[in-house]
Amino acid sequence: MKKLLSMMLALVMVFAVIACTPKAPETPEEVTGETYDTGEFTALVPEGWMAFPSSDLLDEYEGDYDPTGLQICKGAKSEWDLFSKPCITINYYEDATEFASAKSWYDDAQDITPFDLGNYSWTGYTATSLDMPYTILEGTDGVSVMQVSILTENSGNSIALEDADVQAIIMSILAN
Repeated sequence: MKKLLSMMLALVMVFAVIACTPKAPETPEEVTGETYDTGEFTALVPEGWMAFPSSDLLDEYEGDYDPTGLQICKGAKSEWDLFSKPCITINYYEDATEFASAKSWYDDAQDITPFDLGNYSWTGYTATSLDMPYTILEGTDGVSVMQVSILTENSGNSIALEDADVQAIIMSILAN
């Protein structure tokens, strides 16, 4: 009888743990978070991700941010996590004529099948840079261009284009 009660108690504890374990979203529409506005475009920052404004590297004043760029990092708690977590970098080009693909800058570039997601038609490729794996997307709405660089693996952590939260970010990108 004691064994039966012990087994039943163990089963109840297992079911309690399973019930309390958060379920990962299965579709981009199930992903929740906050919208980040750079001033030039908006993008979703899912729960468990952190957004960092891109610095204006040509400006001599620290703290001056470039509204045409945004970094969103999965599992980040501070800016230092940009060096150890997988991240998505979004760059906005208001005029499509200002944009030139960086594909030739990467190693082992392999085209991916073009697709539509959200407000843009996307083309892209997978590649490496300094032995780090990337998926690079280039999307246009006919006037502006968005470039999305996905650092897919960093320090044992990974994300993929197929992930619901990654797709939710891409789907949410909208020029102001």
